[in-house]
Amino acid sequence: MSRQGAREDERGFTLVEVMIVIILLGIVLAIASSTWFGVAESRRVDSATNQLAADLRLAHSKATNRLTPQTVTLTSGSSDYTITGVGTRDLDEVTGGDLVEINTAVTIVFNADGSAVVTGPNPITVESSNDATNNHTIGINNATSRIQVVP
Repeated sequence: MSRQGAREDERGFTLVEVMIVIILLGIVLAIASSTWFGVAESRRVDSATNQLAADLRLAHSKATNRLTPQTVTLTSGSSDYTITGVGTRDLDEVTGGDLVEINTAVTIVFNADGSAVVTGPNPITVESSNDATNNHTIGINNATSRIQVVP
């Protein structure tokens, strides 16, 4: 068996075939990465919304258990809010960056009888600071103080 005969039996890919595969992988990676970043940002907004809803429920529970009103003050265009007896909270601590904000100023007073007084827009919108279409709302029933997250 000659050396030249061994080369004729070998199989492999041409440079053109390899380049086509690399280009196709690049296109698929570009599409997947743009989708992935959108999903990651949406999850951050979900986390921030759930954290705010949990803090609102906590304030409601404190009001009914301690029989003293609890006030939650949301700051417009910011991720900061204050809760009576707890202090200032920041939704960006949950998301790990300056990515979420509350769209308008709202003050919620949870009364000892279980009712809530909402001064400002209801429902409350938590949105991405990068994309205003990526948002969730939190609705508060004034009579029952029921807090409901609406995706």
